Parts: sequence; C-alpha cells; structure tokens
Amino acid sequence: TDFSKAAVGDIVLKDGTFVKPENFTDEMKDKAAAVIVRTKSGDTPALGVGIHHNRTDLAWCISSAAGYKTNITGLQISNCTDGSKGWSILKAALGNNDDTADSSKYPAWEFCNTYGTKNNLTGSLATGWYLPALAELETIYGNKTTVDASLLLVGGSQFGTSWYWSCCQSSSDDTYAYGLLFYIGVTDANYKDSNIFVCSVRAFN
Repeated sequence: TDFSKAAVGDIVLKDGTFVKPENFTDEMKDKAAAVIVRTKSGDTPALGVGIHHNRTDLAWCISSAAGYKTNITGLQISNCTDGSKGWSILKAALGNNDDTADSSKYPAWEFCNTYGTKNNLTGSLATGWYLPALAELETIYGNKTTVDASLLLVGGSQFGTSWYWSCCQSSSDDTYAYGLLFYIGVTDANYKDSNIFVCSVRAFN
C-alpha cells in the first residue's frame, strides 16, 4: 500500500490498505485498525493511531521499576521526537538493572508494545506499535478534530479532553515523564507512576 497518498483521518484496515472516511461503511467496522494522524513527508512515514485506547488509566512505570528513577537521556524531549525506538532506548539505559521483562512494571509501554496482538491484528500490523513521543502527541492534537471524527466513525476511542502519556521523560527530574492534555493541548510532566490514558501509534510507509 502506498501511504504517501494517505491523508489525515484516513482509516487503515486490518489488511493493510486504507480508505477515505467518506468511503467507510458500517460493514467495515470490524476491519478498522488505525486512523492516520500524520501524512508521509519525504523520509518521514505516515503515522497512524490505534483505534482502541486504554481509558482505564495506566502508569508510565510503577515506583518500584528501575526506570522510575533512571536518567534516560535518550528519552528527554530534546533527544526524542520519534517514539518508535523508545522501548529499546529505555532498556539500554537500564543496563544491568533492566527489569522490563516484568510487564506489570511498565503498564503504558506494555499496552503499546502488545497492541497489535491483543487487538487481533495479523501480518505486518501485528507489530510496530509504540508509545508516542511528545512531538507525535502534539501532531495528533493539532489534527484532533479530524482524527476524532474518524475514530468515532469506526467505533474507536476518541481523544476527548484527557491526559495521554508520551514516552518522553523530564530532563530535570528522573521520576517525571511528559503527557499531553487533549482538552487544551498543554504539555506537562507527571510522576511516572501517575495513572493516565494511553494510545498506541505506528508508522505506515
């Protein structure tokens, strides 16, 4: 599929193709996988958000996780505008203290890492999902009206007015990571063990 022709709001189906919202029918609802939130530009791929968000609130990590007090330089905002490598950056920063095998310690990350399989996606769509960088959340916010309209159309989770986690952490306090409030678009750092909403994104080339 040539995603260079995909527009914000287009709906990615489980077979890897995409359709315009105006061509989406009720019969397709069980086939929807994602909504495009960023168009492809040069080497930057299109970005899609999974139609199901975690709205029961999840921690970035729990307070006993090694990542709670670790200075993860690669995840600071100035160094991380693409969250696709966030999990590997986190694991590398933990080194010998890597405790990420215990998914209960990193709930927001686990939701994103397993999004494809837990939502019965197959083939290439089974993998590649990740916790977005703050810049990627800001892109979604900028296109919120269009994105939410498509999410509503497919029966997915709209962004509404809540906080959502990014993968980016604070540069001044290792126990804080950044989120975005979709009510007004403000960004702020929250304790990593705070429980807020999570969405999963994926690149589409």
